Amino acid sequence: MLRNLFLLGLSAMLIFAVSFTYAVEEDDIEDHIEVYYSFDKLNGKTFKDDSGNGNDAELAGNGKLVDGQFGKAIHLDGGIVQMTPANDFIVPIGENGQITMEAWFYLNQHAAYDGIISIETESGGCCEFRTMVNPNFNPFWDAAHHADKSLGNFKFELEEWYHYVLVADGVDGKIYVNGEFIGSQPENFKFPKFKKAAIYIGAGENPNVHRVEDAIIDEVVIYSKALTEEQIKASMELSVPGVLAVEAKDKLAVTWGQLKESF
Repeated sequence: MLRNLFLLGLSAMLIFAVSFTYAVEEDDIEDHIEVYYSFDKLNGKTFKDDSGNGNDAELAGNGKLVDGQFGKAIHLDGGIVQMTPANDFIVPIGENGQITMEAWFYLNQHAAYDGIISIETESGGCCEFRTMVNPNFNPFWDAAHHADKSLGNFKFELEEWYHYVLVADGVDGKIYVNGEFIGSQPENFKFPKFKKAAIYIGAGENPNVHRVEDAIIDEVVIYSKALTEEQIKASMELSVPGVLAVEAKDKLAVTWGQLKESF
């Protein structure tokens, strides 16, 4: 009886400690993932939002699943993936004044502007958030306002996989490629508190503008947080599920250590 009570008490302490640990870890990546498309499964025309936030997207036009960087990816040959109608997933991004847009992509063709991720808000007018490849194969983006920025010191190439990330906080926009910081441009623009937005993957403004001609896109993630270079590298190497698994393991190890010290 006493042994059972002790085990019950220990279990209760463990549950409390784990809950407390999660409560105080305000900067956990998991808490800031607003949208995540792994593209591992296509149910009819629908891709589930793997963040659990219900921001499912649909394939419009030509596209099919192929092998990607982690599991499957979407091969867009004239088609796009879109999350419409607009909803309120954008609210935490405006409230925090931070965003990270992450994706793997592989270009088979490139003639003009190719949109990788575009977030269009109802109240913004045009091109609030987007990551693209410009005609010169350079990184090209917008961060909260239609103020086009690019970096001429890096060129993407055809038939190569790239992990492409924009991190913006209103002060500047930073670009990371394959886990490395490529460069930044000043923004000096406070994020508006947008209420609703739509997402277009494989387009750069709306469903019919700056579509990729022929490209593979994988592991699209949108965060309401400015990720660090270390976090970006971890996501590139492990994917989102891998990063979350490592975080959970680390937390459990810390919790058990705290419990041992208490006895």
